[in-house]
Amino acid sequence: MLFVAGCGTQSSAAAGPITFTAGEEILVDLSMKPSNVGGRSGPFYSGYRPQVSFASAEAIVCTIKGPAHGEPFAPGTRSTVPMVCTAEVTVGSGDVEVGVLEGGREVGSGSVRF
Repeated sequence: MLFVAGCGTQSSAAAGPITFTAGEEILVDLSMKPSNVGGRSGPFYSGYRPQVSFASAEAIVCTIKGPAHGEPFAPGTRSTVPMVCTAEVTVGSGDVEVGVLEGGREVGSGSVRF
């Protein structure tokens, strides 16, 4: 996980939680499951708005901006993408897992880059 300069604010403790405000970009290493293991059957493009869960927090709607150059994000592939959530997200500074949900099922997963 990689902390993006200008994104998120750290508490005074170096290992404390990091908060991303609503509308702030969060960089995520994301892998989309192929359809044969319960993932999407087709690709998505920048602007995809699934529910996203961060570690043990409740799922919220986030916009995934997609891979560079407007390329589709195909099931079964992995990419580092920015996402912007509709609500504030507070995560620990360790390895924060992310789940991408459609209709209550996980179609993708990854981790926040700090």
